[in-house]
Amino acid sequence: MMFYSYLKLGPRDGFMLIAAFIMLILTLIFKWSVWEFTFSIVAIIIAFLAGRMKPDKKNVLAFLKR
Repeated sequence: MMFYSYLKLGPRDGFMLIAAFIMLILTLIFKWSVWEFTFSIVAIIIAFLAGRMKPDKKNVLAFLKR
């Protein structure tokens, strides 16, 4: 049952949100600066986007089949 169906959130978005909360908790516990928190969140977003990338379906060894 989805309350906010217009958001279209999935399990990957949930993992990213949990990772962001973990970074926030670590920031509060270890008294990181705002820059360290920002860099960690950017790293999480980059990893999230890289995980969603689809590989190219190029036939790399096509030249061998000639």
